[in-house]
Amino acid sequence: MKVDPGALEKRIQMLLDDKQYQGHPLREALAQLWRLNEEQWARVERITQLSDSYQAMMMRREHSLSARFDKQLRQLEKITRISDRYQRMLRDMNLALEEASFLDPLTDLPNRRMLMRRLEDEVENSNKSQHGFAVAMLDVDYFKQVNDSYGHQVGDEVLMRLGQMMQQQVDELGICGRWGGEEFLLLVANQDDTRCLQLFDQLQRHISGASIDIAGISLSVTVSLGVSFFRPGEPLDAVLNRADNALYEAKQTGRNRMLRA
Repeated sequence: MKVDPGALEKRIQMLLDDKQYQGHPLREALAQLWRLNEEQWARVERITQLSDSYQAMMMRREHSLSARFDKQLRQLEKITRISDRYQRMLRDMNLALEEASFLDPLTDLPNRRMLMRRLEDEVENSNKSQHGFAVAMLDVDYFKQVNDSYGHQVGDEVLMRLGQMMQQQVDELGICGRWGGEEFLLLVANQDDTRCLQLFDQLQRHISGASIDIAGISLSVTVSLGVSFFRPGEPLDAVLNRADNALYEAKQTGRNRMLRA
């Protein structure tokens, strides 16, 4: 049977207030029991209030921790994005520096370092395939006179124009680069000796017959070439030395010519 707490409380209070039960032996026990019940209910109420307060505090704390966690997570994501951008920028800078370390700053052609790497690769390929390749050392004739007569700025422009001519002539057949000063190196692979010699001869004649116009000045320059062919199994220095010796001989015998070692 379900008991109505309100009705029970009202009935007990009426019994305690009724004068006819003032001397009843159970009245005092009922009064004490009722006071104990009220104290228990008051204690339960206080515990409930404390529990509610604690739960509210924990909810606020949890919300605060969650908010702080979300804030820190957003900061971490921002730092990660910044770090990723920095890493990409650093990689791009390293790539740019690496590329720059292989290019001649004046002509934008491969520099000596890049040429040596390409030559070493070609030696390895040639030793495997047993097919050689051609190397030409090219030197600008009387280049010092150009610098002395027109200044280094004009001299630099001459080197840039010559570099462009060589690059166009070699095209996809090989590689050309600045070996140092007014000296260039050309490498042609996968072509027979006759085709390589024709290519170098055409380049020498093309440069000698060209007019280079710079700041209202029309210049004509000639070049000398020393050509050598790599023999599978020999060291790289051997083919370079032969080309260099052929270039020296071309200059000693009048310049403006190509000689094969």
